[in-house]
Amino acid sequence: MALITTTALCLRKVDFSETSQILTLLSDSLGTVGAIAKGAKRAKSSIGGPLDIMCLYNVVLYDRSKRGTLSILSQAELLDFYPGARTNYARFSALERVRELLLSIEVGPHDGPSVLLHAVKAIRALDFGEPIEHVLAAFAWGLLTALGVEPTFTHCIESGQEPSGKVEVAFSIREMGLLAPPHSEHRSDLVRISPRTLGALLALATDVPTPNIEVDAYAGAFTLLAWLVAMQGGRRLKTVAPLDPARPL
Repeated sequence: MALITTTALCLRKVDFSETSQILTLLSDSLGTVGAIAKGAKRAKSSIGGPLDIMCLYNVVLYDRSKRGTLSILSQAELLDFYPGARTNYARFSALERVRELLLSIEVGPHDGPSVLLHAVKAIRALDFGEPIEHVLAAFAWGLLTALGVEPTFTHCIESGQEPSGKVEVAFSIREMGLLAPPHSEHRSDLVRISPRTLGALLALATDVPTPNIEVDAYAGAFTLLAWLVAMQGGRRLKTVAPLDPARPL
């Protein structure tokens, strides 16, 4: 049973007894890992006190993840609780969306560092007061790339035709890319993307700063990207509106 020191974000906490917690942690060394914090809620806990959701810690774990059982939390030092993301309802709601996306996927040790990096970057941006919609869209895009998934928004995946940016385009959920006519005909896996939302998606995909992108554009981009993330784990989301083929993003 290896003793591991790692940085971890607390994604879920459940009271196990009057003094203990069951935790779901996103760590840079182990990915997503379940752990039990025995005696964390005692007044004189050796752990350092109970852990809270969406706080960043430096933790010491007895790793039992390879046995398929809960690891044991030995120590936890609070690094940041992001107060700016908790004092405003809109930002707290965005924080919950970040948490739901992280819980919707399985993160192994190989992906742990990059996924945790994207998560902390997004939470800090919310804490510092950056525009919520852009933060969420950038986070969802970062999660996809960390998982090795990069949707195609720059051209039709069948013909190579580039979008004009003036009309709606069709996006295949199954094939993760744009489809231009006639390749978009008679398909049931399409959502429509408005020109302004496409502009936001292209800015994220190309990492090129684009001025004058409207807030709603990044909101639409996040909705699509969030569901693409959830698909990787086969989950359904509660905090993100469902995709509607009849209504363009």
